[in-house]
Amino acid sequence: MATDSTATEILLITGPAGVGKSTLSWALGDALAEARIRHAAVESDELDRVFPKPDTGQLDALSPGARDISQINLAALWASYRALGHTRLIMSGVMLHVDFDQRWILAAIPDAAITVVRLRASDETLVARLDRREVGAGREAQIERSLRQARRMASEAGGGLIEVATDGRTPQDLAREILDATGWAAAAG
Repeated sequence: MATDSTATEILLITGPAGVGKSTLSWALGDALAEARIRHAAVESDELDRVFPKPDTGQLDALSPGARDISQINLAALWASYRALGHTRLIMSGVMLHVDFDQRWILAAIPDAAITVVRLRASDETLVARLDRREVGAGREAQIERSLRQARRMASEAGGGLIEVATDGRTPQDLAREILDATGWAAAAG
């Protein structure tokens, strides 16, 4: 957790597809807004939703050394939010390679302290949630992909991150737990 009042604090919400990352991020944002705590929120999927993907030459021309358009876009977004006085960011995404993802996030926001929150749910819960949101021919492939993501994340050591089960819990309860665990809720007092 950042101790300098001007440093950036990031809650990096991760987990397999369908676990509730976006819904939790919205609940966190609502709770912070209610407490009058300044923050911004970014879904990492939206940082690189472009076709065709830029090649390394194009990326290097925009930002020397950048390896991904997500890094460049996050830096641009954060520059605007930071100019408005924000020091807290909620960011969500699958993030299968947390160490790698933290590196590109820190390249975009060098003064950041990142707290990783990994969400998990039972296979039954993931399938039920994906059943509600996925339609069409890609449904089965998405369910299998999400279950693979969940297994991979469960097999990794959880050192230095907060793990939260989402089964049977409301997004508001999860948000309160995470804000208490990270100390963000105390910032309003």
